[in-house]
Amino acid sequence: MKSELSWDIIKRFSGNDQDCFSYQDVSLEYPDKNRAQLSKILSGMVEKGMLVKLNRNLYHIVPTSADADVYMPDWHLVAKYLMKGKEYYVGYYSAMQIHGLITQPSLREIVVTNLQIKPSTKNIRGVKFQFVYHIKTRFFGYKNTWINQHEKVMVSDIEKTIVDAVSRPHLCGGLTEIGKAIYETRTKVDLQKLFDYFTNNEIQVAKKRYLFLTDLLGLKWTSYHEGMLRNVGSGFPLLDTTGPDQGRKDSRFGLKINVDTATIKDSIFA
Repeated sequence: MKSELSWDIIKRFSGNDQDCFSYQDVSLEYPDKNRAQLSKILSGMVEKGMLVKLNRNLYHIVPTSADADVYMPDWHLVAKYLMKGKEYYVGYYSAMQIHGLITQPSLREIVVTNLQIKPSTKNIRGVKFQFVYHIKTRFFGYKNTWINQHEKVMVSDIEKTIVDAVSRPHLCGGLTEIGKAIYETRTKVDLQKLFDYFTNNEIQVAKKRYLFLTDLLGLKWTSYHEGMLRNVGSGFPLLDTTGPDQGRKDSRFGLKINVDTATIKDSIFA
């Protein structure tokens, strides 16, 4: 009986974006079944390798062709499943990966949300899911984006990905990775949208880092850039938050240059 019900659950929730489901979903499908019994059956299905448990009362079907011991659904889809019913977007380094802007893989999925989720990190089968809180005024610039031929998730657009990256370089692999991303998107980015995003973002150091990299990489410098440079504020924050708190002060951009900028250029032009 238990075995029959287990396979019936698999059949009912396979396909049609239902490979991931909750305990509540199962309860609604089988209203005549005892809830404690259903919970026990789901736990047994996890033990048998039929399901992966993603979160409390959240499960994903393991394909019959997969190795149940190591199977992990697409990380971006897992982020979507974890945030069902909540506002979110895949951001920072993870968004750079979706946009094809990085070459180095990461064992971390970064999910931006307007909710303070605790704990802010969750490990699922060796993958770290990090939930980054943005206040309402900085939670924008994302859309439903294809991650493969069949599925979409919420992802920051290219312009917001750049703004987020220079706001928190440590969440994007540092200035070298960010410099490459800015260079790779130089003909794709909508400058008007980008500068509007910087205005809405209200993080002065983000503007400084973007302008510094634009100049360093010899990219097109417009009146928009010049205007923003005149309004970046005072102080000398770090160019790269992944580097040490030391270095020369650049008075033009108002930054403490704490990394070897030649490395950034070499990663692109060498």
